[in-house]
Amino acid sequence: MPQKVIHNDLKRFGNTNRLLCFFTNPMFRYMVIFRANQRVKKYHPLFFPLRVWYKNISRKYGIQIPVLTKIGGGFLINHYGGIVVNQGVKIGTNCNISQGVTLGNVSRGKLKGCPQIGDRVWIGANSVVVGKITIGNDVLIAPLSYVNFDVPDKAVVMGNPAQIVNYNTSAVYIKNAN
Repeated sequence: MPQKVIHNDLKRFGNTNRLLCFFTNPMFRYMVIFRANQRVKKYHPLFFPLRVWYKNISRKYGIQIPVLTKIGGGFLINHYGGIVVNQGVKIGTNCNISQGVTLGNVSRGKLKGCPQIGDRVWIGANSVVVGKITIGNDVLIAPLSYVNFDVPDKAVVMGNPAQIVNYNTSAVYIKNAN
């Protein structure tokens, strides 16, 4: 398991004791099990128990993130429940997502594909980001937004359909960034 990625995740949760955080913070525990599942090969003795543990914890917390999803270090889930991420989504470092977020695929048309999320992106509760789009760095996606267009760096996006409202960045919302 890449120690640096786990350390970056731990730092985002605002804790320095891995063991204490693992047993007291369910979202850190989820991320450790997710990262372990990404690293363990199919014929490793821990493959099956880790996969079963991951499926159970995903069901328990209402999070659907396939282990093939590429997620950078410092990933923070603020609140669990109703989170759905397609396996084709790429998420950068130091990103936050909240409950009810969907990062999904569009199966036809000019936006066919999955989004690529940049670094230090904050995605608010019940937001939907779909299609082959690029979300820039330091972007804030407000709660209840539907985003299906490319978003430039440092933009604040809100609404359904989403619109860029200003360029104040997500810096205030990203705590303990690496």
